[in-house]
Amino acid sequence: MSAFTKKFAAFVERHPTLYKLVLLLENAVKKPALNCQSCGQCVLSYNAFTCPMRCPKQLRNGPCGGTRENGRCEVYPEKDCIWFLINERATKLGREKKLLKFHKPVDRRLQGTSAWINMWAGRIEGMSWSKDLEEKDVQPGGSKRDTKS
Repeated sequence: MSAFTKKFAAFVERHPTLYKLVLLLENAVKKPALNCQSCGQCVLSYNAFTCPMRCPKQLRNGPCGGTRENGRCEVYPEKDCIWFLINERATKLGREKKLLKFHKPVDRRLQGTSAWINMWAGRIEGMSWSKDLEEKDVQPGGSKRDTKS
């Protein structure tokens, strides 16, 4: 992020009321529209604007392998696998390539914090609005994550 956004994030974090206001606004947008789980490390732009933290196993890099043939969750058979939904939505939006991005493991210390502030402060990666992966999203050695396994 830029020096300006880092300064802005630091300013907001020094003022608890302002921080709560930003967090309230973020939750007002993301929770009802995207079913955000407030992990503090938003990857919605890579996962077809569907929060992967809705997975009972909280997997951020694809399905667990226990997805049933009908696309239902292994843990909660009455629910669709969130990764089944992510793949469906990514196909409809033409964003399948974004699913190749490998995400870092969840930092539990950020749970319940503002992903917007964390992004502006440079603690997490920024959002990606293009439909294709950027060079920085390719794993070292040039390989991309396999989404079929």
